[in-house]
Amino acid sequence: MDTILLTETEVASFLGKSTITLARWRREGYGPSFVRVGRSPRYQREALSDFMRANSIVPGGHTTT
Repeated sequence: MDTILLTETEVASFLGKSTITLARWRREGYGPSFVRVGRSPRYQREALSDFMRANSIVPGGHTTT
């Protein structure tokens, strides 16, 4: 399995959010899907793409899904 897992800090930087926001999203069941490695959340690149696609808005206020 050649899946690259991103850290919480890397994902927060990529999304322009704080790690605190990512933690809150996990508690609330929102945000990109993740896996736990020990106690640390890790994110697959594909999960970030899926999350962004599911939350994309096109001009006119319509979602893409």
